[in-house]
Amino acid sequence: MAVFKDMVAYQEEVLHPSRIAEVLNRVILKAKRASAPAQINVPRDFFTQVIEIELPPVVEFELPGGGEGAIAEAAKLLSQAKFPVILNGGGVVIGGAIADSRALAERLDAPVCCGYQHNDAFPGSHPLFAGPLGYNGSKAAMTLVAKADVVLALGTRLNPFSTLPGYGIDYWPKKADLIQVDINPDRIGLTKPITVGIVGEAGKVARAILERLAPNAGDADRAARKALIQKTKADWARELAAMDHEVDDPGTTWNERARKADPGKITARQAWRAIVAALPKEAIVSTDIGNNCAIGNAYPTFEAGRKYLAPGMFGPCGYGFPAILGAKIAQPKVPVVGFAGDGAFGISMNEMTACGRDGWPAITMVVFHNYQWGAEKRNSTLWFDDNFVGTELDRDVSYADIARACGMEGVKATSMDDLTAKLRTAVEAQMKEGKTTFIEVMTNQELGEPFRRDAMKKPVIVAGIDRADMRPQKGA
Repeated sequence: MAVFKDMVAYQEEVLHPSRIAEVLNRVILKAKRASAPAQINVPRDFFTQVIEIELPPVVEFELPGGGEGAIAEAAKLLSQAKFPVILNGGGVVIGGAIADSRALAERLDAPVCCGYQHNDAFPGSHPLFAGPLGYNGSKAAMTLVAKADVVLALGTRLNPFSTLPGYGIDYWPKKADLIQVDINPDRIGLTKPITVGIVGEAGKVARAILERLAPNAGDADRAARKALIQKTKADWARELAAMDHEVDDPGTTWNERARKADPGKITARQAWRAIVAALPKEAIVSTDIGNNCAIGNAYPTFEAGRKYLAPGMFGPCGYGFPAILGAKIAQPKVPVVGFAGDGAFGISMNEMTACGRDGWPAITMVVFHNYQWGAEKRNSTLWFDDNFVGTELDRDVSYADIARACGMEGVKATSMDDLTAKLRTAVEAQMKEGKTTFIEVMTNQELGEPFRRDAMKKPVIVAGIDRADMRPQKGA
């Protein structure tokens, strides 16, 4: 309990077998009300007890729609804005508020950005959708939000991964009025100075603001704004389509060396372009932590919510594989595809022995195989002048072979066309034949952005350790 107390919104231990249903009920409700993780501790011997109890009632609270004064102030700011921008977070997805956000955006002709790993918080085909902000996100979204004079942050805690500079662009509009909406008041104003804070459910708040907008809201420079949105999106789409390689930082040469070491292998960005070409529009995807999955943040788009399952800020390594298994159990008629790097996949690959058994629903799992813990190596190469330690993985492991040994289909993909074809085949086999396929994508060892560049500081040399003590590591 002490270990987890600072990581959860609520925790409780079951003190008697007869109270297990009561405590579980309370912990679940606390988690829902705080929109945060909660913890229940159950002594092992309680699981073997037989009890006679009445199940406690589930007491749901109606979610608020925001304070009247705050709604009025937000509507006033948005009505007067010359370049309003909406930033949708996970609360828009969880609260089923995508349609409400869309109605508000269309009324204002405001571009809509999404928070990191919430690409499904707005329809990707909509002309106002700008893409995800933050880490490995959309330059279009960054360019547009930088022009904002008012930002409506809807259903988001404004976590650092969604607001920190990306591609060397410090895009967050520091002079813009910021309206932050979140169901948890503890999150409002936590990471950015705000103009208006609204505690409420995203959909109700969006509808209330829409009802209170002035008749001329959004009219200022409307035509020019719409044209700029389309041009900015088109420019970024062309740039992204040609972005094959990662760029080395000054003083580092790792990515250049990686390209020379594996000249025939595709990069993570090429792999993601090939994947997007094969993903069904209705698919649910999950991504793990790590460099190759994070690079994919800018690529897939979705037409509905609850389509993009991602590990979020807790960094749970090994998330991608079990998450997609759970998604398929919940939605057996929907195609699902999971993604993980070989490092993260190794944390949960024991589930391969389970999902091949009779009765388990079929999935498709993509494993990026580049023989390294990429995110950790990226930090090391930046901190220690292209040196690294403890990040290399065994090159003799074949995940396709392991899949076949577990009674499932296992294939390797070595080019963009090969990956697109094999992913299409695997998804078709999943849906028509109930067949699980693991696709091992052989990528080179290029490394993307570090996860927190703002935290990348040169380490202080410890007394007694000289630069001469640092030895170059073998590898590319």
